[in-house]
Amino acid sequence: MSERWSSAVEELQRAWPALAELVRVDVDDEGVLVLTGVGAGTTRWFTHDDRGLIERFPAQDPKVLLAGRLAHTHDWRVLSYRPSRRMVVRVERAGEVFVIKGHKKGRSARAAANQRIAEGAMARGAFHVPRMTLFEPEREAMAFEFLSGREVELGPGCERHYGRLGAELRVFQEDPAAAGLKAHLVPEELDVLAKWRAKVLLAVGALPVGWDQARARLEESARLLPGPVLGLAHRDLHDRQVHESGDRVALLDFDLLCRADVALDPANLGVHLAWRARQELHGASVASVAVASTALLAGLGRADERGFAARFAFWSAAAALRIALVYRLRPRWASRVDSLIELAESRLDDPALVL
Repeated sequence: MSERWSSAVEELQRAWPALAELVRVDVDDEGVLVLTGVGAGTTRWFTHDDRGLIERFPAQDPKVLLAGRLAHTHDWRVLSYRPSRRMVVRVERAGEVFVIKGHKKGRSARAAANQRIAEGAMARGAFHVPRMTLFEPEREAMAFEFLSGREVELGPGCERHYGRLGAELRVFQEDPAAAGLKAHLVPEELDVLAKWRAKVLLAVGALPVGWDQARARLEESARLLPGPVLGLAHRDLHDRQVHESGDRVALLDFDLLCRADVALDPANLGVHLAWRARQELHGASVASVAVASTALLAGLGRADERGFAARFAFWSAAAALRIALVYRLRPRWASRVDSLIELAESRLDDPALVL
C-alpha cells in the first residue's frame, strides 16, 4: 500500500473507532482521496489530502447546490453521495415518495437532456425509466418518481428479466435520438482506462498483477477491431441498475448516455454478472449468471450480426480491466480482482466466442 493510502486509513480509524468497513475509495479530479465507510448503522464520507482527513456532510456540500435545500428539511435520506460532485436522496413528504438528484454546477442540464432522451426511448418501446417530474436548473437538481420495485436478484429465474431487458435494450439502441449525441468510441474507452490507472497508482501505488499486460493486448486488439455499429448507449449498465417494476424491467441513471457501439452495454453488463458470481453477491452463481447472460444476448438478437462477437469481446475485456481498477480501490474486494484480469485475457484469447 502507498504511504498516502495507509495514512488516510489510519486517520479514519482513529477518527471513527466504530468504522466497520471502508467500502469505497476514489480519487477526484484534483487528486484528493474520497473515502466512504460504514459502521454503527450509518454511512459517512471523508476526503483526504495534504490537509489530512476531513469529514464531508451531504447537507453542507458547497459545490452541490441541492445541499442548501437539504439543510432546511429532515424528510430525506441519502441514497448515494460523491462529495463535491453529486448526491441522490430519497424524500418522503405528506405520504409521497420521490427521488432527487443534485449535481455540481454546470452538470444538471446535460443530465436532464439525457433523461428526456431515455424517456423518449421508453415511449417507443424500450425498458421502463423513472420519469423526471421536476427539473430545477437553478439548484442543479432533478426530481424523479420513486420506483416501488426492487433490484433484480441474480439467482435462478433472473433470466426472465434479462431476456426481456435484452429485447428492450435493442429498441433503446435503435432510438433515433442517438444521432445527436457525442460518440464514445475505442479511443475514449482507452482514455477512461488511463484515468483509472492513474487513480489506482496515486491511491494504492501499484496496479493489479498482469493489468498492464492485458491492457497492452487490448490496445493491440483494437487495431484489428471491425468498425462499430453505433446506437444509443447507457454506458454504465450494470446489474444494480436493473430493477423490477411491476411486470416490466426498469433501468436507472442515464448521466453517461451517449452514442456507442451496440456491443458496449451488453458487454459491460455481462462482465458485471460474471463478477457478481465471483463475489457471491445478490444470489449470483456461475450457473445463474451464465443463463442470464445467454438470455440477455438472445433478447438483444445481435449474435449473428457481422463483427459483433469480436466487438463484444473487446468491450468485455475493456470492462473487465476497468472494473478491476474500480474494485482495487475497495478493500473488501481488492484481493479478488485477479479474476477480472483473467476474464479480460479470456475474452481476448477467443474473440469469436460471444459467451
